[in-house]
Amino acid sequence: MTGFAKKSFLERVKLALKDKEELKVPVLIKEGRTAQKTIDKMQIDLEKEKSSEAQKDLVNKIKIFELGLSGEKSVQFELMNAFIPIHVLHDLYLEHGEWKAQIDFIVITRKFILVVEVKNYYGNIHVTEQGDFIRNVMKGEKVVFQEGFYSPIRQIERQTEVLRTLLKEHGVIGDKTPIKQVVVFTNNKTILDLKKAKENIQDRIVRVDGLVGYISKELKKPSPVQILDNRMSDISNFLMESHIENEIEKTEDTVEMKLLGETVEAMETTLVENSPTVSGLEEALRKFRKNKATALGMKAFHIFSNQTLDEIVSKQPTTLIELSTIRGIGDKKIEEFGSEIIEVIQRHGSKD
Repeated sequence: MTGFAKKSFLERVKLALKDKEELKVPVLIKEGRTAQKTIDKMQIDLEKEKSSEAQKDLVNKIKIFELGLSGEKSVQFELMNAFIPIHVLHDLYLEHGEWKAQIDFIVITRKFILVVEVKNYYGNIHVTEQGDFIRNVMKGEKVVFQEGFYSPIRQIERQTEVLRTLLKEHGVIGDKTPIKQVVVFTNNKTILDLKKAKENIQDRIVRVDGLVGYISKELKKPSPVQILDNRMSDISNFLMESHIENEIEKTEDTVEMKLLGETVEAMETTLVENSPTVSGLEEALRKFRKNKATALGMKAFHIFSNQTLDEIVSKQPTTLIELSTIRGIGDKKIEEFGSEIIEVIQRHGSKD
């Protein structure tokens, strides 16, 4: 029995009467760590592995996990810089009976609960009138390949139903508490074509830089509930108690792994803009990587991969928080040499 369920009706009424509306900024209740732990373990396995074929497979898996983690980091960055009173829970695994749901983010606002599904796919995403999702990967004007993939709208609807049933059956929320859903595409090279999609699908798909705007817009709408500070904490605490540590990452799903793997491959073949400034920054980062690897007795790709280098050159982060959103740059690397990378960018980079 959870701490929330142990509270008597009278205790809940007393808390409700004392409830206030003092929170003004986002609070990170739970940070996801499973993906980074998985990456760290694979890095250790890679250093021990002798087979070149197995090394290649591990490197590819690391890239895929880093890609997924990068997308989720960018969403967390946006949420935590929203200047809105919200509770943010990242990477929750919930079970209710035979139902299971791994949810990227749950955001508790004053007027609703929001379920967020993160997609870091590359390509032109087209949504048909029937709600089918089709991805076209282009090379210039030519379609390299085209494929449909499982609707993230259906995926997030299923996650929401598990969450709603769990919360209601434990008395955490009532029938009137709205639970909204949004799918966030985080890859800045993705083109979204929603012109033919139905309105109820268009309304639930945003880019990462539009997520805070989406939440702000929804908060302006009327709601049958007003979730004050104690109430927000009750919901967050229940979800934390209900979370099950799950060693199997979502990206172990074969379809998800395939899509992310193709995204990595497509991004590797994409040329970085070849301006003198970018070339100078790229050369400086390669030199830094080589020197750092030599000093630590490591291989260069252990410092950061070519794909990570390309993304640094493209985005040119100016703070450690921005750098942490780059795929392949985890907390450990931020701590060890993140400031040095920022210094290299400041000396050799220049954004228009």
